[in-house]
Amino acid sequence: MDYAGNSSSSAMDEGQLDIKQYLNVLRRYKWGILGLCLSVTLAVVFLVFSMRPIYSASTTLLIEQKQSKVVASIDDWSSGDMTSKEYLQTQFEVLKSRDLAERVVRELRIAEQPEYAVAGEPGEGTALFDWRSFLPQGHQKSIAPSEEDKFNLLVSRFIKHLSIEPVRNTQLVRISFESADPRLAANVANAMARAYIASQMEVRLAMTEQAASWLASRLGVLKNNLELSAKNLQDYREKNNLIDTGVSGGIFAITSSQIQELNQRLVAAQFNESQVSRRYGAKHPAAQQARIDVSEAEKALHSAKDAAMEVAKRQFRLQELEREVDANRALYDAFFTRIKEANESLQLETSNARVIDLAKTPSVPVKPQKGLIIGLAAVLSLFLAAGIAFLLDYLDTTFKDPEEVERKLGVSMLGMVPFVVTRKPKRRKPGDSKQPIMFLDAKMSGYAEAIRTIRTSVVLSGIDKSHKTILLTSSVPSEGKTTTSINLAVALGQMEKVLLIDADMRRPSIGKTLDIPANSPGLANMVTGTAELDDCILHMEDANIDILTAGLVPPNPLELLSSHRFAELLRSLCERYDRIIIDSAPALLVSDSLVISRIVDAVLYVVRSDATSHGTARSGIARMKAANAPLIGVVLNKVNMRRAAQYYGAYTGYYNYGYSYGYGSRKAPDASEGD
Repeated sequence: MDYAGNSSSSAMDEGQLDIKQYLNVLRRYKWGILGLCLSVTLAVVFLVFSMRPIYSASTTLLIEQKQSKVVASIDDWSSGDMTSKEYLQTQFEVLKSRDLAERVVRELRIAEQPEYAVAGEPGEGTALFDWRSFLPQGHQKSIAPSEEDKFNLLVSRFIKHLSIEPVRNTQLVRISFESADPRLAANVANAMARAYIASQMEVRLAMTEQAASWLASRLGVLKNNLELSAKNLQDYREKNNLIDTGVSGGIFAITSSQIQELNQRLVAAQFNESQVSRRYGAKHPAAQQARIDVSEAEKALHSAKDAAMEVAKRQFRLQELEREVDANRALYDAFFTRIKEANESLQLETSNARVIDLAKTPSVPVKPQKGLIIGLAAVLSLFLAAGIAFLLDYLDTTFKDPEEVERKLGVSMLGMVPFVVTRKPKRRKPGDSKQPIMFLDAKMSGYAEAIRTIRTSVVLSGIDKSHKTILLTSSVPSEGKTTTSINLAVALGQMEKVLLIDADMRRPSIGKTLDIPANSPGLANMVTGTAELDDCILHMEDANIDILTAGLVPPNPLELLSSHRFAELLRSLCERYDRIIIDSAPALLVSDSLVISRIVDAVLYVVRSDATSHGTARSGIARMKAANAPLIGVVLNKVNMRRAAQYYGAYTGYYNYGYSYGYGSRKAPDASEGD
């Protein structure tokens, strides 16, 4: 349970640390963020107020689903079985048609409007240069556009500012137009509605006229057909001597009762002939007469049947001709009625659309929406600036706070030194009491306090074994190791007898910083045996330290520093001094500091805040550890204490403590501080 609780607490601390890190980044770059946001916003304000205002006007149109009376009445010839949704969608597309736009462009003389009088979009004006002039010969446009091309371009630009939007779940459609001229916006919206209504009227009238014309042409054919069928009927009657009795067929036909009567007569004759022949014999005159009666009855019956068949044929043909006449007459009458309706509808036909709301001249522009654009620009630029700040922080791999030093390098931090402005010293004699040592400057008491903190850390780290010889180095030049060496030596000189040695023989800086003559003998002279110790050591009275400069720079400094004579010299000096501070060359450039680290008691590694990258410092410290150097800690140098106190809340109390000693109010430093 305890383990889980500790894990939860650790995760919570990490979350808080991440949030604090984000806030620190925002605080660190706050002026840059605000500056970028303000610059972008001001630029957008200038741009927005320089833009030409655009006005919009809208006309509301009601579209009703209604078909032409004539077309709809004749067997639905228009195939108008269209759903309301499809019909309305079709009308919306008609409203968007280029033909309708061309009508309005011509009607309102859009080409004469100022905003359409020049090429480009309204408000753009003429181009400053023609990019086509830079094209190779043969690719340049040399032929001037025709009037038709100009008109098509004008219509295309006009359509871009036209909007047709149906009102959802209604039969209403809103026609809107945008223009820099508010009156033109209203006129175009209303003109589009009028043009649509007029076009629909024209289409309907044309359909009605076309239907009436077709009906008239068909009526002549139907009339001819009717007359021809009537003539055929009459000719058939006359040819067959038929009389129109007013009933269907008009023929006196032999009825079935007559045929039955003849049939009964034949049966009776046959029965009589049988009786007579049985009684009188076949040759008897009565039998012969009976046979004659049977023969006549048979003839009469056959004649009646033949006559009935002929009458049936004539009657069928007659009925067929009568039906043809009736059908032609009915069709002729129907077409004649439709022609009358078509002629009447030419003057009674109305449009399927009407205006609900006419467009009014707008008084307030719809574009640009200045407040919205400026607000969005401010918000987006603020987020952009914050994003850039986080990106810069992510790309910035330099050291900024003590916690970062220990976390990235795995070495204890002994202290941090503020970044202060140094003045170029005037040339003075050695031993002058007014040398430019910041530890002794009353105006830099905060800097002095930071050096005292490092001094205390160095002394306490050597309780078990005193660090008599202390080497100061860094990764690369310009990290402030020389300045730190001088001021640390002065701080220790207040309590002990201290010697400051300039062992950076490739770029010696201590003599130059303290205004010591360049030809003064020093360390190189002593190691080579060309000068005595007393001639090489200089004493600074006010600082209460002795100084051993680099002396004459040798051609082989590494061999000199790795020699036994240098090691023996250092041991002999340890007998005369309580503490020896050695300033050496950067660890990543040459191996001088690595060689010296083997014979000293402690090594201080100087890292410059906001300049030295994590990788650079890690590489230098890795080299020192590989050489088994007695590394006791890191000094974070040239720290902007004001910014640190503002951005890194974990050390606020420490920084405020430093402010009370005066260095927090100094100006931001420049790059004049030495190495």
